[in-house]
Amino acid sequence: MFQDPEEKDMIGDLLNDSFEADKTKKSYSNNRPPALEIKQQQKASPVYQPKVYSPQVQHKANSYDLDLRLTKIPVQQSAPNSALKAKSYDCMTQFIPEEETSLDGDLISKCKDQNGARSIQKQFQEGPVAIKDLIFSRLEKGFVSLSKDVFGNYVIQNLLENGTPLQQQKMLVILQPHTQQLAFHQYGCRVLQKLLQNAYKTPEFQVLFDSIKGKVKELVIDQHGNHVVQKLIQLMESDVSLWVLDGIEGQISKLVTNSFGCRIIQKAVSISNNHVERQMRVLQEIMKISQELCTSQYGNYIIQQLLKDGPEVIQIEIQQIIMDKIEEYSLNKFGSNVVDCAIKCSDNKFKLKIMELLLSQKNHPVLFVRLSKNAYGNYVVQNFLKFADSEIQKELYLKLTNNQQLLQEIQQSQFGQYVYQMLTQKLELEAFKL
Repeated sequence: MFQDPEEKDMIGDLLNDSFEADKTKKSYSNNRPPALEIKQQQKASPVYQPKVYSPQVQHKANSYDLDLRLTKIPVQQSAPNSALKAKSYDCMTQFIPEEETSLDGDLISKCKDQNGARSIQKQFQEGPVAIKDLIFSRLEKGFVSLSKDVFGNYVIQNLLENGTPLQQQKMLVILQPHTQQLAFHQYGCRVLQKLLQNAYKTPEFQVLFDSIKGKVKELVIDQHGNHVVQKLIQLMESDVSLWVLDGIEGQISKLVTNSFGCRIIQKAVSISNNHVERQMRVLQEIMKISQELCTSQYGNYIIQQLLKDGPEVIQIEIQQIIMDKIEEYSLNKFGSNVVDCAIKCSDNKFKLKIMELLLSQKNHPVLFVRLSKNAYGNYVVQNFLKFADSEIQKELYLKLTNNQQLLQEIQQSQFGQYVYQMLTQKLELEAFKL
């Protein structure tokens, strides 16, 4: 009995552990279309993809689901456990455009929806007095809760800005007992700042200020409350009293850890010139941590301000600190800003001392070369060349021309080339033929 050759090949393949793919393809080539044709067929008929709102739900396309999708029948997605099930949005209040523009229903709830809040703000801002009165009366009971809402706080700010004087006065009466609560809140602090701005130069402002004044120490170190303090300083800059210094004194080390606290210190120091004794107490507290502030991301701005506007005794003390650690600060991202500021704001006496340090032969290579070859230090050298007066520049150029090895070492690095280019671009260098 003769066997079919193809059948014999298949029996041999089944008995062999290594199943050769090319023979399998040969056996089923008549029953299976090429892969390319399958892809073309799938492209021809669009696949229905059900909408899933939860990113945790993973699509598992088995053969049964694939058949259903190809027939455009939605597939009920299932999750392996209840924790991964898609969230239901049926319980959430959703507003369609027609409802958003309507003033019917619960306006307080609409203000807590992004689109609803925008619609109500627009109608209150552009509408006639009757519409403003209607919106105000419907929202009156929710002023406090809306002030602390992610969208509602914008509605309250809009009412404070565009409401009638009588409405603004009524809002002040309602919100005044909650000022401390609003001051420490992420969204409430914004409403309180608008409230303070509206009430400034009115009898009601003192009532608001008195309710906040006792919490200044806590507010200045709070991530939201410090904005309220900054607003008060801005409003009361011309007649600021000791309350600002009361708030920062004794907690400078806490305030310098963020940009907002440093701004309050800078503002308080600059406007406290009429209270010299209290100002010096704060400055002495700053100087105790001045070395850390020079290389601090935010504290370096306090040192720069003192170099510009601080008392002379404080400026001299900071300059001495810089000279003692000039290399450390010049090679630091934030410390180099302090050294630059000291060079710009100092007199020739300080600049001459800096030049002596730059060209000192105590270490090799000299400091001038080490700084010129550094990513931050080269800016210090360039600023020194830029802001030093002509006599100091000439003296520096003479010393450099007498030591050609320094110039060669500078040219060997990427950052040093910037310094060398600035040297050669100076008009004074032509006389010395550098």
